[in-house]
Amino acid sequence: MLKRISFSFAISCCCGLVVYMLLELVGNVLLGRNDFSCMTPEYLALFPSETLALGVAVLCHGLIGATFAAATIIYEKIELGFILQNIIYFLLTGVVWIPVICFVWQLYRYPAALVSTIGGFALTYVVMSIVGYHITKKEVAEINARLAKEI
Repeated sequence: MLKRISFSFAISCCCGLVVYMLLELVGNVLLGRNDFSCMTPEYLALFPSETLALGVAVLCHGLIGATFAAATIIYEKIELGFILQNIIYFLLTGVVWIPVICFVWQLYRYPAALVSTIGGFALTYVVMSIVGYHITKKEVAEINARLAKEI
């Protein structure tokens, strides 16, 4: 589990950094806006330098990735059932990513962005749950078919 959490932290940090770099590249080079920043002015004002703000943001994205990985432990508790596992996973991860994203993106200052972000994440959870449910249901049917052949 520690290996999974560490790996997810590192991958999320790297992905966050790449996304920030691409946003800066598009804003500054392709759009020609020298004043472009992918971080909100309110977030940047919390730090003495933009570099430190970026570093904290990248580490925050790593924390989110680590949390998503750590929360998968709930799926090892098979007695809970798939739907309850998904609800618990949503709550466990939401307790971390919602405050972190609100801090990094300063979403509490932008209500429409806050609602759409939470809605987008919730929709993603629903889609992942539906897909996961169908995959699990298919796997159970295959196992049952194999067991029926053996009997």
